[in-house]
Amino acid sequence: MTGTWTLIRLIVRRDRVLLPAWIVISALLPASVASATTDLYADQAARDAFAAASASNPAQLAMRGPVYDASVGGLTAWTLGSSLALIGGLISILLMIRHTRVEEDTGRRELLASGVVGRHAPLAAALAVVLAANLLLGLLSVPALVADGLPAGSSLLFGLSIAAGGWAFAAVAALTAQLTASSGTARGFAIAAGGLLFALRSLADVGGIGWLAWLSPFSWVRLTEPYAGDQWWVLGLVAVFVTALAAAAFELSTRRDVAGGLVAARPGPATGALLGTFGLAARLHRGTLAGFAIGF
Repeated sequence: MTGTWTLIRLIVRRDRVLLPAWIVISALLPASVASATTDLYADQAARDAFAAASASNPAQLAMRGPVYDASVGGLTAWTLGSSLALIGGLISILLMIRHTRVEEDTGRRELLASGVVGRHAPLAAALAVVLAANLLLGLLSVPALVADGLPAGSSLLFGLSIAAGGWAFAAVAALTAQLTASSGTARGFAIAAGGLLFALRSLADVGGIGWLAWLSPFSWVRLTEPYAGDQWWVLGLVAVFVTALAAAAFELSTRRDVAGGLVAARPGPATGALLGTFGLAARLHRGTLAGFAIGF
């Protein structure tokens, strides 16, 4: 782990614009939605009617799941729970691949390794920054929710649930970064995994298959049920998931060469087969495009 703190500072320096923009905008959204919900549905009867209509709408169930409580807080969590987990998960994937696999593609990882940098430091630094950014995002959303009159404990659980979505897919990306020598393919694998897990959650909610919901992190961030029972223990599932995948990523990183992947690249044809610049572009991005198409 030697050099981890130095690499953390480097990552924060490089993403000094992206990280604050993502964190601040996402942290302000819950309070904005809570305020809008109060304005749109002035009394409990209006909120109950809206919740009932949403429960009978398959599209709403697929995108957001069922409403656990028709209070202002419950509707806020319902509106943003899956959405912020999806956005946070996608950004976490992009950041993890950027600071792990892309560094190896460009040769910067090998240059860093020539200094006083341990084998696991780059992966540890990337995970530390992305996990901390998601945690900060979740915690920053709490004061504004409390200021809108929502319970502090439930607001904290909601904030941590938002962070949990990013944590889960940071760990997924850490794992896929070890599988292939291409950053595009690693990114595509991680995005495809995210899309499939989101589809799994949608199928569970639309089909009313309760046990299926427990197989997806997108369901876990909703099953914490902030403002509707506060199931804190569900965050333990996220902790186990992240710990297991991160440990696997560290273990797999020791089984491959720098700039290499566990999945061996296939040798190319003996003669060129690319059809000009468009053929080259399609070849370079085929992994990402395939993963994106399958996932979403």
